[in-house]
Amino acid sequence: METNSATTQKPDYIGLLNTIALAESAAGVYLEAWADVTPNCDLACTLRLVAAREKSHGEVFARRLCELGYAVEKKTDPSSAERLALLSNPNVSDLEKVGERKEGSSDPFGGIRRRLAEGEFDPMTTNLMNWYIAEEVDSGRRLREAYDCVRGACETSAQPACGPSADAEAMMACMTAGFARLEKSLEKLVKAAK
Repeated sequence: METNSATTQKPDYIGLLNTIALAESAAGVYLEAWADVTPNCDLACTLRLVAAREKSHGEVFARRLCELGYAVEKKTDPSSAERLALLSNPNVSDLEKVGERKEGSSDPFGGIRRRLAEGEFDPMTTNLMNWYIAEEVDSGRRLREAYDCVRGACETSAQPACGPSADAEAMMACMTAGFARLEKSLEKLVKAAK
């Protein structure tokens, strides 16, 4: 179906759809990378669910742009590589990745809800936005609960700041003792060779 550019005006919300498509796709990659390295099975399960949703949102918003006669306009996020490196690093604790609990009373979708109420979007995009907001609210709830569990486990743990487990500490002690013995053996060999 062709559109006549002389009579068809570009909707004001194309940029918003593009931004959502890009942000959701990227969030899916970040969360999946984190899920792949966390030792916490419950957190991994939640991260995988939300990652799948985020990737799906990216695809659906890209499709909606195509349906409207536009394509996703790629933009480079300069902090993307750093964010992915942090979340995919198994040496960074889940607690560090979760961070401090942030109390926020503002509605992150308030602007979109206002635009929906004003009738700015076409009917298909309106349905898409309502579905998207409902899933995002549920995903946010699930992530907050999972993050609170991570924080709670660290607060009740005998280990400071959710450091290495007792097993990891024991293995590190064995390795340290082994290296010390190896160092002494090497010193003896050096002395004997002189």
